[in-house]
Amino acid sequence: MTTSEKRKTAWVRYVMPVVVEVDYERDEVVRVVTLPEEIREDRDDLGHSLVYDSEVARRRDDVQPRLHAFSEAQPRWEHEHLIGGSPANWPRPLEWEEGFDLTEADDRYANINFYERPCR
Repeated sequence: MTTSEKRKTAWVRYVMPVVVEVDYERDEVVRVVTLPEEIREDRDDLGHSLVYDSEVARRRDDVQPRLHAFSEAQPRWEHEHLIGGSPANWPRPLEWEEGFDLTEADDRYANINFYERPCR
Protein backbone atom coordinates (compact mmCIF):
# COMPACT_ATOMS: atom_id res chain seq x y z
CA MET A 1 0.00 0.00 0.00
CA THR A 2 1.41 3.35 -0.97
CA THR A 3 1.26 6.39 1.30
CA SER A 4 -1.33 7.98 -0.99
CA GLU A 5 -3.72 5.01 -0.67
CA LYS A 6 -6.22 5.16 2.16
CA ARG A 7 -7.04 1.93 3.97
CA LYS A 8 -10.63 0.84 3.67
CA THR A 9 -11.71 -0.24 7.12
CA ALA A 10 -14.80 -0.84 9.19
CA TRP A 11 -15.33 -1.38 12.91
CA VAL A 12 -17.37 -4.31 14.25
CA ARG A 13 -18.37 -4.14 17.91
CA TYR A 14 -17.96 -7.18 20.19
CA VAL A 15 -18.55 -7.82 23.87
CA MET A 16 -16.02 -9.67 26.02
CA PRO A 17 -16.81 -10.54 29.63
CA VAL A 18 -14.52 -9.34 32.36
CA VAL A 19 -14.57 -10.84 35.83
CA VAL A 20 -13.33 -8.82 38.76
CA GLU A 21 -12.04 -10.35 42.00
CA VAL A 22 -12.83 -8.19 45.03
CA ASP A 23 -11.44 -8.47 48.54
CA TYR A 24 -14.62 -7.40 50.32
CA GLU A 25 -12.94 -7.21 53.73
CA ARG A 26 -10.41 -4.66 52.43
CA ASP A 27 -12.78 -3.05 49.91
CA GLU A 28 -10.38 -3.36 46.99
CA VAL A 29 -10.21 -4.91 43.58
CA VAL A 30 -7.58 -7.64 43.55
CA ARG A 31 -7.65 -8.88 39.95
CA VAL A 32 -9.32 -8.35 36.60
CA VAL A 33 -9.52 -11.27 34.18
CA THR A 34 -10.80 -11.10 30.59
CA LEU A 35 -12.60 -14.09 29.10
CA PRO A 36 -11.81 -13.96 25.37
CA GLU A 37 -13.29 -17.41 24.77
CA GLU A 38 -16.70 -15.85 25.58
CA ILE A 39 -16.45 -13.03 23.01
CA ARG A 40 -19.72 -12.39 21.17
CA GLU A 41 -20.95 -9.77 18.72
CA ASP A 42 -22.71 -6.79 20.25
CA ARG A 43 -26.19 -5.96 18.98
CA ASP A 44 -28.65 -3.12 19.38
CA ASP A 45 -32.11 -3.58 20.91
CA LEU A 46 -33.51 -4.67 17.53
CA GLY A 47 -30.89 -7.41 17.14
CA HIS A 48 -28.79 -5.68 14.50
CA SER A 49 -25.01 -6.08 14.62
CA LEU A 50 -23.11 -2.93 15.48
CA VAL A 51 -20.95 -2.07 12.47
CA TYR A 52 -19.27 1.28 11.84
CA ASP A 53 -17.30 2.94 9.05
CA SER A 54 -13.66 3.99 9.41
CA GLU A 55 -14.75 7.22 11.12
CA VAL A 56 -16.80 5.16 13.62
CA ALA A 57 -20.16 6.33 12.30
CA ARG A 58 -22.73 3.56 12.65
CA ARG A 59 -23.73 1.99 9.35
CA ARG A 60 -26.25 -0.64 8.30
CA ASP A 61 -25.03 -4.18 8.91
CA ASP A 62 -26.79 -5.77 5.92
CA VAL A 63 -24.83 -4.35 2.98
CA GLN A 64 -21.33 -4.79 1.54
CA PRO A 65 -18.59 -4.07 2.54
CA ARG A 66 -19.85 -4.19 6.13
CA LEU A 67 -21.17 -7.75 5.73
CA HIS A 68 -17.68 -8.73 4.65
CA ALA A 69 -16.11 -6.89 7.60
CA PHE A 70 -18.49 -8.65 10.00
CA SER A 71 -17.58 -12.03 8.53
CA GLU A 72 -13.84 -11.35 8.76
CA ALA A 73 -14.08 -10.06 12.33
CA GLN A 74 -15.81 -13.16 13.69
CA PRO A 75 -13.47 -14.79 16.19
CA ARG A 76 -11.92 -18.06 15.11
CA TRP A 77 -9.80 -20.34 17.23
CA GLU A 78 -6.97 -22.58 16.14
CA HIS A 79 -9.02 -25.63 17.11
CA GLU A 80 -12.77 -24.99 16.83
CA HIS A 81 -13.58 -27.81 19.24
CA LEU A 82 -11.20 -26.36 21.88
CA ILE A 83 -12.15 -22.74 22.34
CA GLY A 84 -9.68 -21.08 24.65
CA GLY A 85 -7.55 -17.96 24.80
CA SER A 86 -7.82 -15.18 22.28
CA PRO A 87 -9.03 -15.71 18.70
CA ALA A 88 -6.33 -16.89 16.29
CA ASN A 89 -7.48 -14.46 13.57
CA TRP A 90 -7.20 -11.37 15.83
CA PRO A 91 -4.01 -9.57 16.85
CA ARG A 92 -2.35 -10.89 19.99
CA PRO A 93 -3.93 -9.49 23.19
CA LEU A 94 -0.78 -7.50 23.98
CA GLU A 95 -1.52 -5.50 20.82
CA TRP A 96 -5.11 -4.71 21.86
CA GLU A 97 -5.85 -1.12 22.80
CA GLU A 98 -7.71 -0.07 25.93
CA GLY A 99 -10.26 2.38 24.62
CA PHE A 100 -10.02 5.09 22.03
CA ASP A 101 -7.48 7.89 22.45
CA LEU A 102 -9.57 10.72 23.85
CA THR A 103 -6.85 13.32 24.35
CA GLU A 104 -7.51 16.98 23.56
CA ALA A 105 -5.38 16.60 20.44
CA ASP A 106 -7.54 13.74 19.17
CA ASP A 107 -11.19 14.07 20.21
CA ARG A 108 -12.41 12.29 17.07
CA TYR A 109 -14.27 9.66 19.10
CA ALA A 110 -15.40 11.79 22.05
CA ASN A 111 -19.01 12.28 20.95
CA ILE A 112 -19.70 8.84 19.51
CA ASN A 113 -22.86 7.03 20.56
CA PHE A 114 -22.21 3.41 19.62
CA TYR A 115 -25.93 2.57 19.74
CA GLU A 116 -27.29 5.39 17.55
CA ARG A 117 -29.40 4.46 14.55
CA PRO A 118 -27.31 3.51 11.50
CA CYS A 119 -27.05 5.85 8.57
CA ARG A 120 -26.97 4.65 4.94
